Amino acid sequence: MISYLLDTHVFIWLLTDSDKLNNNIREDIEYFQYPYYVSIETLHEIVILQSLKKITLDYSVEKIADYLKTVQIQILPLEINDVKVLGTLPTNKVDKQIHDDPFDRILIAQAIAEKLTIISSDGKFPPYCDYGLKLLVND
Repeated sequence: MISYLLDTHVFIWLLTDSDKLNNNIREDIEYFQYPYYVSIETLHEIVILQSLKKITLDYSVEKIADYLKTVQIQILPLEINDVKVLGTLPTNKVDKQIHDDPFDRILIAQAIAEKLTIISSDGKFPPYCDYGLKLLVND
């Protein structure tokens, strides 16, 4: 069975009911079509972005946790094997792009290590398919 990991911006779009999230993906999540996960690192990133005032959400960590329970999305912990995979990802240019966002790199590593398909709109993700990433592009 396919299981999905939501990239941070995809999760924020779901949380805020943004029209940037593909309706088919939204419906699959809302009707519990597949197992969905949000990384603990996504929550970490959201807290940092909120504290730096780079995003504004009306959600505390507790409220996000309650929301995740409601929509039956599981929180994916960071495991040692995820960190091992992170260490194998290229750190130089990938497909003529430098991808140095540490949160994205952790999510990519988790998706590879846990054999999850990541849902993202990030144009820097596709080159990682050469390294085992399964990607569903939100378009």
